[in-house]
Amino acid sequence: MTSVFVGILAFFSASLVGMWLKKRSISKWKFYRDFQEYLLFAAEKISSERMPRAEIDAAFRSESKEFLGLLKGTSEAFSLKNEEILSVKEYLDSIGTSDAEAQLSSLRGKSAEIKRLLDTDGEKWRKEASLYFKLCVLVGVALFIILV
Repeated sequence: MTSVFVGILAFFSASLVGMWLKKRSISKWKFYRDFQEYLLFAAEKISSERMPRAEIDAAFRSESKEFLGLLKGTSEAFSLKNEEILSVKEYLDSIGTSDAEAQLSSLRGKSAEIKRLLDTDGEKWRKEASLYFKLCVLVGVALFIILV
């Protein structure tokens, strides 16, 4: 009876690890997708309304809690590497420091760069997320069989 309980516990533990890995990989994809949407939104607001960055940040709506936290300077838990976070922060801090035309070309260029990243790596991140979960569930089933 104890071995069945331990096997079930191992199965659910492995499944939870799989769900955590899946969420982490999906959140990276959402972060970059929202970053690209922010760049396009900022370019639109700067070109049409000459809106300052603080108002752009306040008007932007994001699905990624990590990206919103980065905009507000409050988020600590990231699924990105520190170098990636610093790169995004540096770019966001540079918005509004030059004239509007240079800023618009910079925003559109960065948006195209992020779109290429999403096109090449985004699908990989989503596939890996599903694979991580399935693999961890399989490991959980194997542990259950071994322990029982």
